[in-house]
Amino acid sequence: MRLGCINKTSRCIFSLFLLSVLLSLVLFVPTGNAYPDTLLEISISIVEDDTFGPGDSFHAIIEIRNREAQGRVDVVVSYSVLDSKGDAILSNSKTIAVETKSSFAEEFVLPSSIPEGTYYFHAVVTSLDGTKLSEASCSFNVMVVEEGEQRIIEYIMAIALVGTVIGLLFEHRRVSKMKVTGKDLGKFIEKKE
Repeated sequence: MRLGCINKTSRCIFSLFLLSVLLSLVLFVPTGNAYPDTLLEISISIVEDDTFGPGDSFHAIIEIRNREAQGRVDVVVSYSVLDSKGDAILSNSKTIAVETKSSFAEEFVLPSSIPEGTYYFHAVVTSLDGTKLSEASCSFNVMVVEEGEQRIIEYIMAIALVGTVIGLLFEHRRVSKMKVTGKDLGKFIEKKE
């Protein structure tokens, strides 16, 4: 009797937990467009990984969607790489014509003197008169590997590669020496029976 009571209480607590998680997701997760009265939505993504080194290049895909396609709309897309303080490291802009959907890719080269840390790729869509319509951003990391550490990593990878090749050659040599004929296989099977 007591076990049924505990099980019922556990199910009730679990149900309340699930309900609170669902409510928090509905109430606190942003919908993606900070400007709900605009017809344009922007999304951005970084094609490569999310960790780069100084001097590396990365590609970003910027996509703009016209939710109510009522003809062509000319907009200005301004995009920049920001540090954690919000200061621009790189920036550029482009005028785009959007009918239903427009996307383009841009390549960025990080400065070789960029310090280690978290950075943000930020894009803003504005009308030709400068009215902000939509914006989006995504983060990435810059990691600085010292030259000595880089050499150690390269040596370890070279040793691992050489070891793998040597191991594969010995295994190939061992397997190639094994010659099994039909008679040998028949004898082996007879011994097992």
